[in-house]
Amino acid sequence: MKRTVRWVLLVAILSCGARTGVARNATKAPSAETPIRELITSFYQGILGRDPEPGAVDSWESGYFDYAVSFDIDMRFIPREMARLNAFLGGPTPSPTPSPTLTPTPTPTPGTGPEEITVFLPGDVLLTLVRVPAGSFQMGSPDTERSRYPNEGPVHTVNIAYDFYMGKTELTQRQWLALMGSWPGSAPNSTYGVGDNYPAYFISWNDCQNFIAALNQHIANTGQGPATFRLPSEAQWEYACRAGTQTRFFFGDSLSVDDGDTDGPAGTLPGNRSDYMWFGANNSPHGSKPVGTKLPNQFGLYDMSGNVWEWCQDWYHLSYTAAPTDGSAWVSPTGSYRVLRGGDWRNGAYSCRCAGRDNTYPVSRYGFGVRFVRTQ
Repeated sequence: MKRTVRWVLLVAILSCGARTGVARNATKAPSAETPIRELITSFYQGILGRDPEPGAVDSWESGYFDYAVSFDIDMRFIPREMARLNAFLGGPTPSPTPSPTLTPTPTPTPGTGPEEITVFLPGDVLLTLVRVPAGSFQMGSPDTERSRYPNEGPVHTVNIAYDFYMGKTELTQRQWLALMGSWPGSAPNSTYGVGDNYPAYFISWNDCQNFIAALNQHIANTGQGPATFRLPSEAQWEYACRAGTQTRFFFGDSLSVDDGDTDGPAGTLPGNRSDYMWFGANNSPHGSKPVGTKLPNQFGLYDMSGNVWEWCQDWYHLSYTAAPTDGSAWVSPTGSYRVLRGGDWRNGAYSCRCAGRDNTYPVSRYGFGVRFVRTQ
C-alpha cells in the first residue's frame, strides 16, 4: 500500500502539470534530494512493470518532464495511469460513452494540377510537396476508439473544398540551413539524429513563422510564385494523415497488439506498424531517423505518424466544440499553446494515431519538427 501511495503521488505531481497545461519543458522538477527519486522508481516498477532505464531517475534532476521518464511517458499518458490506479485501489472504472455513428468518409475529389511540385531553395536544394485533393472527413476519434483521449472529440465533419500542397516529408536539416543559414537555438546533434536528410528539430512554432516569412520572400525574389506557404491547420494535418481512411492509423486499426512500444500487424495495409512509422518499438539507435524511409500513406506523404511531432497553425483547445469545419486554422479565441501532431520516435503507438494531439508553448524548441503547406 505504501508503494501504491507513492504511485498516486507521482501521478498527481505529473498530472497537475498536465491539467494546468504545463508544457513539456516549461517547469522545473523537484531536486534529486527529495523523495521524487523514489517515486519515479516506484512508478516504473509498479505501473510500467520494469526498473528505470539507466539515467532515467537522474534525468528528472535536469528539470524537464519529458526527461524525467527517459522519453517514454508523455503528459497524455497520465490520465490512463490514473484510471489504472483508481481501479487498483477499488475505485469505479467509468464506462465509455457510446460512440457516435460515423458517416463514411467520402472519396477525396480528383483535383487538377500536378501530383507533386518542387520549390528550389538557395543552393538548388529541393523542397517537394504533394497535392492533397479536396474532400470531407470525420475529424477526431469516437469515444470507443482504443487509446483515445477526451481532447480528440467531439467527432465532427470537416469539408476541405480545395486542393492544397503539403510537404512530402518533414522539413529536413539541409532544407532549413539552405534557407536560414543557421539554427535558431541548439543545433541538431548525434544523440537525436544529425544529417542532411534528418528532420529539422529544436525549432519552435515562432521559428517556423520566421522560416515561412523567409521562404515566401525567397519564392517571390526568385520568380517561383505566386505562392504562399504556412503551417497546416490542424484539420488539414489530420485530413492529410488519414488520406481517405477513418481507421486509427492510416495503415489500419492495428488492434491485435497493445498501443505501447509494441510492433505488430498494421491492420488494413500489409506488413507491420514499423513499416510505416518510427516510434518506440523501432527506436534503435536512439533518435530521429532520416525522412521518407518508411512507407507513405495513401496520399504519398511520409512520416505522418512518428519520427517527430509536427507543428500546426492552430491555438490548442481542450475539445473540438465550436471548431472550424472548413479546414481553416482555429485562431480565435487565442490561447497559450500551439498544436502538435503525429507523435515521434520516443512515443508509444497511441501517440501516433491519426487523431492524436499534443500541445506546448509556441516558444518551445524541444525536439519538434514541421512540414509546410502551400495554398496557391
